[in-house]
Amino acid sequence: MIKTKVIRLFIAGIVGIFISCNATNNSELEQTIIEVKDGQQVILKKMASLEKSINNLALASKNKPADNKKQQQPKADPNKVYNIPVGDSFTEGPDNAAVTIIEWSDFQ
Repeated sequence: MIKTKVIRLFIAGIVGIFISCNATNNSELEQTIIEVKDGQQVILKKMASLEKSINNLALASKNKPADNKKQQQPKADPNKVYNIPVGDSFTEGPDNAAVTIIEWSDFQ
């Protein structure tokens, strides 16, 4: 009795496999596979183009002479005088002082 149930289950499984391998579904599956392969080809071409661009940029940066002027910070001139108008700001001390110290603060 158990042996016949196993045989029937085995036969039902084989029939199910044959039914699932329908020829109409295979054509849809093949079309999907072709679309995926085409998409992969597009992606591979884009990747090759990006790799070529990266290699060209790396080569260009190696061949570019070093510009030392851009890398150096500008030096401060200790003799430079900045004239900043005080305007309506609150001041302490004489208006004609030689040096004015400006303090800015934000109260929030």
